[in-house]
Amino acid sequence: MAEVITITGNVKFPITLDPSVWIFDDRKLKMPDALENRNETQPDLPQAPPSSVPLQWERELQDRNIPSLKSEKLFVEKKDISGDYGMKLGPFLGNAQPSEEAKEVICHLQQGEPVSIPLEQAKDAILLFALDGQPIRGEEGPVHLFLADGTNRDNPIKGIYKFEVL
Repeated sequence: MAEVITITGNVKFPITLDPSVWIFDDRKLKMPDALENRNETQPDLPQAPPSSVPLQWERELQDRNIPSLKSEKLFVEKKDISGDYGMKLGPFLGNAQPSEEAKEVICHLQQGEPVSIPLEQAKDAILLFALDGQPIRGEEGPVHLFLADGTNRDNPIKGIYKFEVL
């Protein structure tokens, strides 16, 4: 039973991923919305003009509106983390820096034969890591891989313990 996943092979930096902590990551995606909205662009969020940022900072300092570590911890404890969540695989592959010759990713499974997918397709994949707010454990964990094109939506790749870039 794997708790972590490694990215190895034809990469500059082999890395280890711990999906059990992704529930606290701001990059997590709510499932199944992440699969349904893959081709929609995210709206641009309005940003404060650069000249008003220092003024806002000064105002918060004067008003003592600074969250303490204790209040931040309390907020995290009360935060609703129920539901199914996923994380994009692409940024992790990018951090590993596959070589220019790399063309595919082999998903090594806890049970069954390894599954090969093209590197470009793997970069767009989503890793489901939490069901009802809880990490996926056992033979089907720690992640389920969903392809961006939706071809394996009803049958994701489960029980991955290693991504090998070739």
